Amino acid sequence: MGSISIDQDRVIVLSSKAHGDQTRVIRVLSRELGVVPLWVRLGTGKKRQAGLWHPGALLEVTSLKRKGSEGLFRFHEVHRVVMFEKLISEVRRSSVAFFLSEVVLKTLPEESAHPEVFDLFWDTLTQLEEMPQTGWIHVQFLGQLISLLGLAPTPETRVGRGLDLQTGEWMDGVFEDEDHLGPELATWFVHWTMPHAALDASPKLSISERRRLVLGQVRYLQHHLSGPKTIQSYDVLESIFSS
Repeated sequence: MGSISIDQDRVIVLSSKAHGDQTRVIRVLSRELGVVPLWVRLGTGKKRQAGLWHPGALLEVTSLKRKGSEGLFRFHEVHRVVMFEKLISEVRRSSVAFFLSEVVLKTLPEESAHPEVFDLFWDTLTQLEEMPQTGWIHVQFLGQLISLLGLAPTPETRVGRGLDLQTGEWMDGVFEDEDHLGPELATWFVHWTMPHAALDASPKLSISERRRLVLGQVRYLQHHLSGPKTIQSYDVLESIFSS
């Protein structure tokens, strides 16, 4: 992309990194642009806006601009579209938001717009604030993301076959490692890619099985989009939900 100027855009905060005492580089998922970095001046005193830029925040910016084909984006004004309370104050909800934000940041290519992915993520974070149980919403999001990107494997009708996460192909046997799911987890993997997959039909899996399923979903996405990267926030998420 060259120079860019957009009058108004909605963004979801993915990460925040200090860039001097009063500024930060904020990576966001923009509906119009995809994953991009913003240069943000936090302000001082009562005008300081550090709390606005937490992972999962749903914001709207005006006069989003960048001169040239590289560098940071700047904007004129920002305001919060959805005012979160539970997502910020409850550790289970905030850990899910941090995890999904890191997955999106490390999986989607920069400056590649996916409005439908943006809408799915926005809706998921809104649900995360409101729903009573949050234990499987990240699994649902990852499954629906796989489907939305056209990456879902074809359901397998033959019993006892596992799934190769590198190719999306079915395999004989129950061989399992970080790039292969056995028959039971492979079946649940496909289940969450289906349009009818609902949170009230969550599987009864052990902690270790859920871990393999979630990390399998992430690894599958990354094999097809960006290459495997460690998601550091997952261990925090799992420890919170296991306690």
